[in-house]
Amino acid sequence: AAGLAAMFAGAATAQQIDRSAFEQLFDEPVTTSATGKPQRASDVPADLEIITADDIRRSGADNLPDLLSFVAGLDVRRYGFAAADISVRGYNETSNPRLLVLVDGQQVYLDDLGRTQWYTLPVALPEIRQIEVIRGPNTALFGFNAASGVINIITYDPLKDHPINSATVRVGTQGYSSLTAIGTGRIVDKGGIRVFIDGFNAREFAPVGVAADDLLFRQSPQRRAAGTSGKVQLAPGTELSFAGALVETRMWEATASPYFGTDYQRTNWSRVGLTSDTRAGLISVNAYRNELRYAFHGASESEDMHDTVYVLQLSDTMKLSPSHALRIGLDYRNNSATSSSVSAGRIGYQVVSGSIMWDWRITPHLSLTNAVRLDHFVLSQSGPLLAQSGLTAADFRGRTIDEPSFNSGLVWNATDADTFRLLMGRGLQLPSIYDLGLQDRQVYPSTGPDDPAQTFLAVGNPHANAAAVSNVELAWDRALPALGARVRTAVFAQRTNNILTNPYEATPVYTNFPDGSQLALAKTANSGNSSAIGAEIGLRGKTPGGFRWNVSYSFISISDDLSINQGGIYSPQDFAHGTPTSVVVAGAGYTLGSWEMDAQAKWQSRFLDFRVSGSQNTLTPVWISNAFTLNARVGYTITPNFVVSLVAQQLNAARLTQAGAPPIERRFILSLAATL
Repeated sequence: AAGLAAMFAGAATAQQIDRSAFEQLFDEPVTTSATGKPQRASDVPADLEIITADDIRRSGADNLPDLLSFVAGLDVRRYGFAAADISVRGYNETSNPRLLVLVDGQQVYLDDLGRTQWYTLPVALPEIRQIEVIRGPNTALFGFNAASGVINIITYDPLKDHPINSATVRVGTQGYSSLTAIGTGRIVDKGGIRVFIDGFNAREFAPVGVAADDLLFRQSPQRRAAGTSGKVQLAPGTELSFAGALVETRMWEATASPYFGTDYQRTNWSRVGLTSDTRAGLISVNAYRNELRYAFHGASESEDMHDTVYVLQLSDTMKLSPSHALRIGLDYRNNSATSSSVSAGRIGYQVVSGSIMWDWRITPHLSLTNAVRLDHFVLSQSGPLLAQSGLTAADFRGRTIDEPSFNSGLVWNATDADTFRLLMGRGLQLPSIYDLGLQDRQVYPSTGPDDPAQTFLAVGNPHANAAAVSNVELAWDRALPALGARVRTAVFAQRTNNILTNPYEATPVYTNFPDGSQLALAKTANSGNSSAIGAEIGLRGKTPGGFRWNVSYSFISISDDLSINQGGIYSPQDFAHGTPTSVVVAGAGYTLGSWEMDAQAKWQSRFLDFRVSGSQNTLTPVWISNAFTLNARVGYTITPNFVVSLVAQQLNAARLTQAGAPPIERRFILSLAATL
């Protein structure tokens, strides 16, 4: 094992390795994401778990939230057929802003609310090579806003991996139908290009328990997507990559507050990159553009947003000696947004970030990785501001945020079977466009003497500070050859300072006027701190006879010290009660000839969520009971090129409440996949 680790340490062109060769060598997937060199998940100086393409196929999932809901340490909360929020180690909320999501290095969460809309991602499931789940703050290693974790999606290399030529048709309950098609072209060994189309139609779940006004804006979900990616070898050791996609979605969901309406989103994604293995190291230049056109229509409000992000990234990974590697990075980010309804003029920011990572193999069995990053944030705004907000242009002019982040990981391969990791990190959640510049005015007329006319004003706060998540963790991985298995354990302690509360989550300040009317002003705030302790243990194994199994347990306990949720006025940010304390996942599968059978089960303890009750300004806390979910898939290989499968999601219950939203319905999906 020490010899193999040394060979890994000697890989200079980490981004240009033959990933398949290393996977065959170790009989497990590898990653280059954290340090730039190929590593097994257990050797990475981060808490990283890899979901393979085979895992994705055998899950039967037709979307990422359903797939990720069975991963230890992830909290997946579904608010509708195509509406879901995901968090790492608790702290989930609608439009969760604490999770960084990447597709081949391109950030794909949306900067308006700092959220991830999972059905807008510019990727189709069959082109995903692996998904890396990184738990804990990792801003210094992975980049902008990796506050509590990272979901890193890596697609097949169109130049080096086996070409993908496939089509998958699915039909199911809830009026569901979908089509995914992927084709790959090659120019000998010098170039490759892949294209995909992907989309679905469905009927929304029954709107049980939803305010009557919100039903007026209820629409059925759908997705339409098309994209391409490619790579060209310009010279030995020098490669040019590119990607682009257009995605349009429509979904009925809860917004940053738990008020329901229909989202219409059109996203344009484009990226170009260049890597070159030079005497000065592996130099990488990556540039991308994300564009969002967004509209929301609901009873509580209607809004729109046009947000465009440009990012330029430069890095140089240098091998200084057999024991030392250095990666230097420089990022520039420009984000700008306009809206006809919820912002005044143009609001935006620029971020210049510098980072450095040092990877030191102290001995063949012990390595230390340290990374630091500094973000320099400059806010900009132009145009008129709402007079009642109390803000002027001077509040935005010259507003800067300068915040450091770091990651440190000590990895000890104590034996051929045992690996210990001591991890520490500080990650950042920088304020979003809504946090900084929202200017939303809603007028509610009087409905009687006990309900005065009200103007509700939700405004951003240019003086809001970044939230910082600090984490310390001890992990132990052990191989169990007799069982063909590996056990992974981790215990952690985490603290979040300066928690960001957006205007829709903040406690309003009320002003009463002589004419009986009322002004409710809600402003972005840093509402306090929160601490968490937790642990995760998981086992995964397989036998030569085709049987595979997994089981995991996750525990977390959160303590809040917040200025919100006081005096009977509630906010969705009640993390201490709003996170399941315990989650158990268990699964099993078996391959017998042409048949493939898999099942995954999940149990989680109760937690507190919120739903709208009565007036559109009233939030009611509601306890979500302990929940058990069982998913199953049976697949049959008709020929080597045709596979038919039947998937049952939530097989154990016709309806199940997963959040302060309508119950999730049982689904059956029949699919036919053809490959060439």
